[in-house]
Amino acid sequence: MLPKAPFPGGKSKKVVSAGALPAHPPLSPGLSGRALLQQQGTHRCFHGHPWIYRSELAQIEGDLQDGDCVEARSARGDRIGCGIWSSRSQIAIRLYSRREEVLDSPLLSRLLDEAFAYRNALGLLKPQDRDAARLVWSESDGLPGLIVDRYQDWLVVQFLTAGMERRSREILSLIQEKTGLCRVVLRNDAPVRLQENLPLEKKILSGSYSDPLWILENGVALPARLLEGQKTGLYLDQSANYREVSALASGRRVLDLFCYQGAFSLFCSAAGALSCTAVDQSAAALRSGRAAAERTGAAIEWMEENVFNWLRKAQQAKEQYDLIVLDPPSFTKTKAQRAAALRGYHELHLRALRLLAPGGRLASFCCSHHFGLGEWKELIGRASWEANGTLRLRKTLGQSLDHPILPTIPETEYLKGCLVERV
Repeated sequence: MLPKAPFPGGKSKKVVSAGALPAHPPLSPGLSGRALLQQQGTHRCFHGHPWIYRSELAQIEGDLQDGDCVEARSARGDRIGCGIWSSRSQIAIRLYSRREEVLDSPLLSRLLDEAFAYRNALGLLKPQDRDAARLVWSESDGLPGLIVDRYQDWLVVQFLTAGMERRSREILSLIQEKTGLCRVVLRNDAPVRLQENLPLEKKILSGSYSDPLWILENGVALPARLLEGQKTGLYLDQSANYREVSALASGRRVLDLFCYQGAFSLFCSAAGALSCTAVDQSAAALRSGRAAAERTGAAIEWMEENVFNWLRKAQQAKEQYDLIVLDPPSFTKTKAQRAAALRGYHELHLRALRLLAPGGRLASFCCSHHFGLGEWKELIGRASWEANGTLRLRKTLGQSLDHPILPTIPETEYLKGCLVERV
């Protein structure tokens, strides 16, 4: 039986009764401790999810430091796997393996090889294949808290957990060696780092760079702001949807809401849209969009305003559009905010649908994993009924394939969309 031990970063946990546990074998070299789950409760890790929360733990063994490798076992003593320890985050352990192994250089190398092989099969690994792509995506690639994006011959890297931060030098060396790319931007400015007591920073690690870097996607020039832009420079998860939606734009009046730098508008204009109106409240994002439009000769009307306010005015003016793109930011980061977020999303769709002409198309996206595709369809349907319209679902949309979805981790399927047609 494991001895009773204090729980780093929190209160001691109740020890499971001695009779329920067999003796545990000694830990493998490189593992710093062992964690035992409570007997009660539902543990998603038994079904393939890599997260183990602090509230799920009964006891731990070992003097653990943030980023250490730990073995996780059930209350019965069965091995669940090995993961990275965090005393700060509510997610105490992020599993990286179902076997008993340390996240050392050979394992890091193997996991990176697997991630790169997948992107190589998609034709995304090398600059000559495509200008930009995600090469590593955290838990989806078995590397919790590591993001690697490629923009031409630049790598943009994020270390979002203490475990990845501790191994950052080794990881950077492996990535550069395996990709053959040496120019690196570090984007450790994601607020999630604060949950693990990591500082926020962004800097150029190697190479000479100044914003923006112009990326060519299907003949459309997009400004990637590797130091100042959202995400790591562009919304790479929408790459496939830019092509999908713009294929409908020829001869249509297009409205692009929450446009950011206007990527949907730029693609639609290039595809022969009759007109494009792009709305966002970020002046900096619209400046980048205007620069891109000037570069490509796209005729786009840029509107710097809160989208809700703009929609009210457009409705009063009885504006009509044939293709509307609705790509709002996440209105909720927690389950507790779901009700308020639903109200906001509902109002947004209600107002947008009142501007959609008969026969028009709406591409509506949700980037919050707290809402499933079924809920999103229901929300759109309810709004269409209240707007006195009938919609026909043409297609469901999702994130680009370089953001792989694992069925055992629902959080990896965060971007979902519906392409609907007003009957």
